[in-house]
Formats: sequence, C-alpha cells, structure tokens
Amino acid sequence: MDRVSLVNLLVGAVLPLLVAFVSKEAWAGWVKGVILAVLSAASGLGAEYLASPSTFNLTVAGWSAASAFVFGVAAHFGVYKGTALQELLAKSLYKAPATAGTSG
Repeated sequence: MDRVSLVNLLVGAVLPLLVAFVSKEAWAGWVKGVILAVLSAASGLGAEYLASPSTFNLTVAGWSAASAFVFGVAAHFGVYKGTALQELLAKSLYKAPATAGTSG
C-alpha cells in the first residue's frame, strides 16, 4: 500500500470525529452524512493533488474520496458510535440554550 492510500485511510478514520466536532448533536443523521461526504471529497481531492499535482487524475481522486467515506462510515459505526470521545466532541461546540427566568 502506498503512502497516499495509507494517509487517506487514516484521514477517513478521523473524519467521523471531525463531523462530530463541527455538527450539532441534534442535527439529523443525513446532515452529518452529507458533511462526512463533503469532507471525504475534499480529502480525496487533496490527497490526489498532493500525490501528483502535475498529473492530477480525477478518477483516482474520486476513488480516494469514496474509500475515505466508506472507511469513515465504518469507523463511525464500528468504533466511535456511543463512545465518550464522540459524545464529548459532539457537545463541544453545542451550547445549550439558556433557560428564561420566570417572571413573577
């Protein structure tokens, strides 16, 4: 396995944690899936560009993005889902709304 593929898989393993960090806990699962897909696409394009900027191949970039997405979904459901780390990241940017005082 070449170095770019290995880095792409490692990035795919970290992407679910990044999605948990940048999304709100109450958001629907499909929204988080779209965020994961966009981050995976950026990862695939970036990995291919860094590997060979002069001979950029969109097909290889697409396969890199798809593999990062699949590995990210597998890492989410197989490793991170329900763990304290993912819950901590999910709550890190989310601020609970302040409760209004009772008027009396």
